[in-house]
Amino acid sequence: MANKIELLTPWITLSVLVLLGFGMIVVPTFGNRSTLSWKKQIRIAAAGFGCLLLLALSFIPHSSVSSTLAVRQKHRLKAVIVDHLSINWPNPDFVEKCTALLRKAGYDVDYYKGEEVTVELYRHLPSHGYKLIILRTHSTYIPQYRSLAMFTSEPYSKHRYVYEQLRNRVASGFIEPYRKGDPRYLVVTDKFVRYSMEGTFNDSIIVMMGCRGIKKCNATAFIGKGAIAYVGWNGSVSAYHTDRATLHFLEHFVTEKQTVAQAVSQTMSDVGREPEHNATLLWWPIRAGGVTLASSMNHMAHVPSQTR
Repeated sequence: MANKIELLTPWITLSVLVLLGFGMIVVPTFGNRSTLSWKKQIRIAAAGFGCLLLLALSFIPHSSVSSTLAVRQKHRLKAVIVDHLSINWPNPDFVEKCTALLRKAGYDVDYYKGEEVTVELYRHLPSHGYKLIILRTHSTYIPQYRSLAMFTSEPYSKHRYVYEQLRNRVASGFIEPYRKGDPRYLVVTDKFVRYSMEGTFNDSIIVMMGCRGIKKCNATAFIGKGAIAYVGWNGSVSAYHTDRATLHFLEHFVTEKQTVAQAVSQTMSDVGREPEHNATLLWWPIRAGGVTLASSMNHMAHVPSQTR
């Protein structure tokens, strides 16, 4: 409240000065009908009013204007589409419709195509202030690490990110079904989300479109990093089905302003389970079922710091 009053004070001062000036300049001028013509009275009043306005504006500190702009910029809605699938399963129609839907709802939308999806992109993802994060990425569960891995477009090398590989935060992964000679890629695990991502998600909504995305290890990692809700599949899913389902979910959640639980339930009614693998769209944590777009923005101005 104090910040709002501080920002409004200069503008209240300006309004008072203008009203006082109007009374001091305009009214006496028009009252002197015996000595001045009507046109001259108009010119004098306009000139006096203009000078007074310039004088009043000089009382508004530049810092107040800058602060107002900074607050507005800080509170802009931002979303991102991380489209690793565009390497093997591009879907420009999905990207176009998704972007249009989000922009219509007032979001600035960033888009990263497959070649731009790197370890460093994931690392800095929390630091951009995204409220809605759509991960159109390959993902797979690595039993020996008990971790869900999200793919990058970077070829695997044991000589890169050595420390994080030793900590099972970065690993090697291949796209299923694997055939002899298929390339391996650097992947990031939920341990990377917990310990290597920089910054904190500010009550963000995570829509994980990849296979087995709702694995608790990954969902809790994002929630622990500051996300407020996490939506994903409990099994393998085709690109076609996850694209279709995600558009329905966003329509219900963003456009129709349903809760996470309502939007997920309605989406499953719209598109059904994944036909080949019988996967279902779910959310985590359970309490996030009541989250709406509005409730996720209650603390937009507060981004807690985190050090490790």
